[in-house]
Amino acid sequence: MCFVDGSDRQSAAAVTYILCEFFSKSFVINFVVVVTLLACDFWVVKNVSGRFLVGLRWWHEVQEDGSGEWRFESLDEEGQKTIDNFEKRVFWWSTYLTTAIWVLFGIVSFFRLELEYLILVLIALAMSTSNLVGYVKASRDQRKNIGSFMDRMKTAVAVKSLF
Repeated sequence: MCFVDGSDRQSAAAVTYILCEFFSKSFVINFVVVVTLLACDFWVVKNVSGRFLVGLRWWHEVQEDGSGEWRFESLDEEGQKTIDNFEKRVFWWSTYLTTAIWVLFGIVSFFRLELEYLILVLIALAMSTSNLVGYVKASRDQRKNIGSFMDRMKTAVAVKSLF
């Protein structure tokens, strides 16, 4: 199963971030190691996992005139039938959870006034959020799920405001 490799790799950067000062007191070494793991994770999720686990791709093209254009691809209905539902769920959960974990790390770094590590967290958030947004835009199902979630939240807030 392909999903095990992906979730292990995604957790490697987070675990290294948590334990990095245990192994080295040098911020520079910790920074380089964590950013390298983040870059590897970003590349694999963007170019391999998304394509094979959920049948999605996204990329940015620079046009001749210098302008940029975002491209999003997804498998057709027939191709979507070949995607394993378990692996699809693991992909989406790990993509959302990775971003949420880095947000949590950012909040902790901010309140501990570890501003140098906050920079590292912002880099991690940029990478994980880029993958999340790219894949959500490429996925019809996820856009629909997010839309229905937002509708439920609006309803819950409206009902709560009545009482």
